[in-house]
Amino acid sequence: MKTAIDYHSAFMSSPWFASMPEPLQHTLLANAHIKHLAEGQMLHAKGDEGTGFYGVCEGRMRVVNHCTDGRTLLLALLDAGTWFGEISMFDDQPRTHDSYGENNTVIAFIPKAKFRALLESHPDFYPFFTKLLCTRVRSAFQFINAHTGLSIEEQLKKRLLMLVTSYGQHMCKSESITLSLSQESLAQMINSSRQTVNQLLKAMEKTGEVKLTYGKITIIEPNAFFGQVQ
Repeated sequence: MKTAIDYHSAFMSSPWFASMPEPLQHTLLANAHIKHLAEGQMLHAKGDEGTGFYGVCEGRMRVVNHCTDGRTLLLALLDAGTWFGEISMFDDQPRTHDSYGENNTVIAFIPKAKFRALLESHPDFYPFFTKLLCTRVRSAFQFINAHTGLSIEEQLKKRLLMLVTSYGQHMCKSESITLSLSQESLAQMINSSRQTVNQLLKAMEKTGEVKLTYGKITIIEPNAFFGQVQ
């Protein structure tokens, strides 16, 4: 059975993790154990106690909030290599959203007690977690800005940028990027309709910016596509 250390190469796709000295990388993973989530299985619900820090080894996490009018708002899709859950480790507050395995997903899990013991025994972790927290704050501002003074098309591009970078944890690649994402999910993320998103994407496809296939969106030249929304 695989251990968290066996997924080291997957986490190297994260600039945050890759920026750590190798001994710290291995220390972090050595203190994690593996959790398996089936498709649609909940990891935690909004209001749950924050019990640990997570990294996505395989698969993808789906982060949502349920609105009072019954709608489900998709907040993020977290791909392999992405770390999350650190905020509750520092402020002891409950989780702010629901998290599910979008497909069969493998998670590295560091329980809160181990997480805090790690920081006490390895204070050189602190600058890296400060950086991760700052990335989260910047992403929150991006999320707010995406609904302030931007057109629907600009909101759509901003949300796609957040997705391909896992909300700032990954670098935007120069070569084409394919997202496995339904237009319905994308519409939820910008509080729009699937029909509107489809019209915008079809227009972008005509100009050669994207290529659409069933359940997938390929961004042909990401640097040019996202140049005006970063």
